[in-house]
Amino acid sequence: MEEKRKLKLIFCAFSLLMLIGVVGYMILLKVGFIDALYMTVITISTVGFGEVGTVSPQSEIFSIFMIFFGVGIVGYAFTSVVAMFVEGQVGDLWKGSKMDKKILSLNNHYIICGSGELAEVIINKFVNEKLDFVVVTDKRDDLDDYSHHNILVVEGHSTEESVLEHAGISRAKGLIACLDSEVDNIVTVLTARNLNKDIYIIANSLSKSGGEKLLKVGANKTLSSIEISGNRMASLMIKPNIISFLDVVTKIGDLELDLEEVYVKKGSYLENKNLIEAQIPNKTGLTVLAIKKITDGEMIFNPPSDYSLKIGDCLIVLGREDQVEKLRNLGDEKKKASN
Repeated sequence: MEEKRKLKLIFCAFSLLMLIGVVGYMILLKVGFIDALYMTVITISTVGFGEVGTVSPQSEIFSIFMIFFGVGIVGYAFTSVVAMFVEGQVGDLWKGSKMDKKILSLNNHYIICGSGELAEVIINKFVNEKLDFVVVTDKRDDLDDYSHHNILVVEGHSTEESVLEHAGISRAKGLIACLDSEVDNIVTVLTARNLNKDIYIIANSLSKSGGEKLLKVGANKTLSSIEISGNRMASLMIKPNIISFLDVVTKIGDLELDLEEVYVKKGSYLENKNLIEAQIPNKTGLTVLAIKKITDGEMIFNPPSDYSLKIGDCLIVLGREDQVEKLRNLGDEKKKASN
């Protein structure tokens, strides 16, 4: 942040002034380190205590320059710090340090690059899902807004390695590039892929050729928000009943339904059961729409009731969040019952 850079500049300038003063007085007055430090302090602060050592015209001229520079630097430092207190920037600095510590503690988190309208939708979804993520943006207004809403944010441009490293790219699970520029998205994906070979990257394509370029530089998936919106609008016009049905499926009254992934884990309730034996709709109220097989990655839509679930299979289910949690906890209930 700008305040941090200002404080660093003040500290460096003051330290350099002290160093020049001590070395200068040690040479000109032929005194030791303590006496030279004393002379530097009283000269900069202009308190007017007595000098030490043998004063010469050279040392007097040196003291004049030290006073001018000292008054200027100390005055600038004082007014800057007071202004920070008045404007509440000191609290922001403390909050920024606290935020940096939180980012350092993250692991298997997500990085969202950008802060436009598309990024806003993604951020709201991640907040609702209570996921760990970091936003990277160089827009000052968005930076302040996110930090005040306790959203972890890194200031800078995601095309720079140092900024992505600050966001924990080496420990991150996934990255979404949704910047306003196609070129920036491409450079961001390329930079992220070079820093983390295993991270899952999704990028927004702003043109037809952009998707191919993003895939070539390392994106796992590309989407075009413009194309998706266009197809949606066309479908609403051409097939309004189908779209209305999909809207009803995902929203019934005040109840929000969503598609979720549930993996078959070792020792879980679902292990080695077929769908008839699992009785997922009866036990949880969920609807199993598809299964992604662990063996070959094939996606089975409307899976047959005799399909035998294997460890690592991914069930795509439709239902409420509490129903999904119930399915994931069925194995725990089974263990408690046996104990």
